[in-house]
Amino acid sequence: MSDKQALKKQITKKYGEVMRSGADVFEEIKDLKVIPISPALDYGLGGGIREGSWVKMTGDPKTGKTTTALQFAANCQKKEFGSRPIFYVNVEGRLNRNNLEGVHGLNVDSIDVIESPTETLSAEKYLGIIKDIVKETPQCVIILDSISSLIAQRDLDDEVRGDYRPGLQKILSDFTKKMAGIVRNQRAIIIMVTHFIANTGGFSMKKKVSDGGVKIDYQADTKLEIKYIQAWKDKESQIGQVIHWNILTSPLSGFPGAEAVSYLRYGHGIDKVQEIIQQAIDFSLIDVSGAWYSLDFAIDSAQVLSKFLEEKEVSLEDEKSLRSFFKLQGQVKLKAFLEDNPPVLDLLEETLRDILL
Repeated sequence: MSDKQALKKQITKKYGEVMRSGADVFEEIKDLKVIPISPALDYGLGGGIREGSWVKMTGDPKTGKTTTALQFAANCQKKEFGSRPIFYVNVEGRLNRNNLEGVHGLNVDSIDVIESPTETLSAEKYLGIIKDIVKETPQCVIILDSISSLIAQRDLDDEVRGDYRPGLQKILSDFTKKMAGIVRNQRAIIIMVTHFIANTGGFSMKKKVSDGGVKIDYQADTKLEIKYIQAWKDKESQIGQVIHWNILTSPLSGFPGAEAVSYLRYGHGIDKVQEIIQQAIDFSLIDVSGAWYSLDFAIDSAQVLSKFLEEKEVSLEDEKSLRSFFKLQGQVKLKAFLEDNPPVLDLLEETLRDILL
């Protein structure tokens, strides 16, 4: 027996199976599933959110954090991503009908909302509930909305004071330390929604910093910040908002420090097709000439769409008819065409993923 084997045997006898080869750990990480959020964010993140991880999502109020988290939850509910149980921890008490009905594909009946109708729960109680859920529910997804609204028990017992945050940060620090290994082993995902607060510490040139303390920042595998939002208008009516994200970190490589632009449509959630269109234009898969949009990617891959084109009575041999079929006037018609013809949309999404990821 080599010295290394003897050491491993000694450690295993004393502490249990705590020593593994790097190759085993690497294979385990490779096996972890990655779940998408939206095409634009997935590109910057390197594919999406990996199970067994922590996500920190920061922004000002009413900028789309909750909707984005619930859109991710809707993806997690899909069979292809494991039909995962979703728990929404409603600390702010602001979850409403619009939040739930306004996310396309979200199965509201299978979401468990954690809240108390009769009392204000302390941070310790909320975090204790999360700990119990994660321990007993493999592959669960927990949305903690928000960390900024958590209150330590000592501050609930006393009069409201302005100095409660250091106590809360210690509670959060202890929680993340104790839960780090459990979240990974259970392949759970914890999304921590936070707000920007005024920077009074003097350790940064930023006027606003993310709430929650240093330990939350350290624990988060994926960190997203909303840089700013714009109104998304159709003619004169506002139909949603355009969210500009900063991608600070991602365990999937991606492009830390990159920006992503997502489209949040009121009553629908993240508009996946709109994001795909914007990316396709950026990467010249769709050619734009004035008000006309030519689906060059579809023309180049017409053979792949042969069955679809046959059903539409478009000949592969007639290039003029082919180009005419895949040329549309105005982005409204372009979007409607892609939504009405899933084989074309699927091909475009697949082509983009091959380029971007």
